[in-house]
Amino acid sequence: MLTDHSVNDFGSYVAGQSHAMAGATIAASAALACALGEACARISTSRLEDWDNCARAEGLADQLGSTRATLTSLADLDGEALLAFEAAAAAGRAAEGKDHLCRLPLEIGVAACSAAAALQAFRPLVRGVQDDLEMAITLLSGAGRAAALLLDSNLRIWPEPELLAAYEPELARLRQALAGLEPATSVR
Repeated sequence: MLTDHSVNDFGSYVAGQSHAMAGATIAASAALACALGEACARISTSRLEDWDNCARAEGLADQLGSTRATLTSLADLDGEALLAFEAAAAAGRAAEGKDHLCRLPLEIGVAACSAAAALQAFRPLVRGVQDDLEMAITLLSGAGRAAALLLDSNLRIWPEPELLAAYEPELARLRQALAGLEPATSVR
């Protein structure tokens, strides 16, 4: 598994491949951004006085932990899918795996966007780590946009009617959700 390695080893592995591992890189980046958001929610829990708000912060932290695990798994799945696709293409079976390589960036983008939206909604409750929360939202928003771009790229490379029919509407929904995100442009 790609994500069982250190960040340095993961980066070296991606840099040394004969193919660009955009999906795995985007998913791993989003997982790290989720970890930052999760920390912000947990830190805020200890600083909130109202029990309901503490429970909300703890629930958000748990949700982000689950999303982080999903994104980590998607990073591994994308790396495996890309290797399997290349092997199939080399064996003359290029049609295999295209749907999977479109589904993965969509799932990555939706997960990153959902996590960013949840953190954005948490803004009024964050305590002591407001700037860090904004950085997590910005990173997740960027990961979501990168995942949408990857899906768009795959649909450009493989403009097959079945793929376009399945994924263009999904891509439009993801882009609409991303447009609803409002990452901070300044923390001053």
